[in-house]
Amino acid sequence: MSTGSQTYDDSSAPASVQPDDVDTDTAETECPTLTAAVSVGRVQRFLDAIRTVNDEFQLEVTPDGMIGNVVNDSRTTMGSVRLDASGCESYQATAGKITIQTSRLREVTRMTSNRDVMRLTLDGDSQTLDIEADGVECSLQMSDSGQMPSVSELGEADHPSVCVLEGGELKRIMKAAGHVATEVGFRIEHTCERFVAEAEGDSDRLVAPAVPVASTFDLGYLRQIRRPIHKRTEVTLALGTDSPLLVAFDIADGAGHVEYSIAPVVADDGEESDE
Repeated sequence: MSTGSQTYDDSSAPASVQPDDVDTDTAETECPTLTAAVSVGRVQRFLDAIRTVNDEFQLEVTPDGMIGNVVNDSRTTMGSVRLDASGCESYQATAGKITIQTSRLREVTRMTSNRDVMRLTLDGDSQTLDIEADGVECSLQMSDSGQMPSVSELGEADHPSVCVLEGGELKRIMKAAGHVATEVGFRIEHTCERFVAEAEGDSDRLVAPAVPVASTFDLGYLRQIRRPIHKRTEVTLALGTDSPLLVAFDIADGAGHVEYSIAPVVADDGEESDE
């Protein structure tokens, strides 16, 4: 229970109104408005799924909910994290996009309990995002600086193969592969309905390849996105030959959804074997 109000203004890490030259599906660039109340626990899950890719992200506000779009610095991993209006205790918004940092919001979540309610108020006129939870208050001033890369390509790659497994199984695959290699290959064998992960080091081998691997991925990027996946969470993997890996799972008791797209490792021409 809070005994007082802790307030701070942060102008050093401002949120940013999405500039006109960013690729969007609509012509709107006005700052959205938002009045929402949501549990701190769900905000924490939302932020954890985003910050595993990057601290800075684009918050897309819609009347149906909030979407966090994020890209890592090397642009090899993209993410889209959705929290539906149904997952909030109250929610009212007009559409628009701003760029913001998870670190400032996480300062509030760290000082509160998961059961507390966080109130978010985004005023398009004053261009201020006000945050309050259990007496802790924070105001983020928005500016015209900052620009997020587009994540419109997320999910557009060809994914002819799909499998579903528990988060714990995926974590075990990554841990085992990490003992012998820095890269792991995924494929789905439709004839026997089997999902295969392959990793090969200088002298050790996790699984002996029998057919060409569909796609190979850097384990470092996979380890990053495994953090917000709980062991009992149902995870969908969508694969294609030399195509990005799509990893999807639900959060917030089904009121939220996460999708990551990870670029495959592509061998240089010089790495091909001589004949």
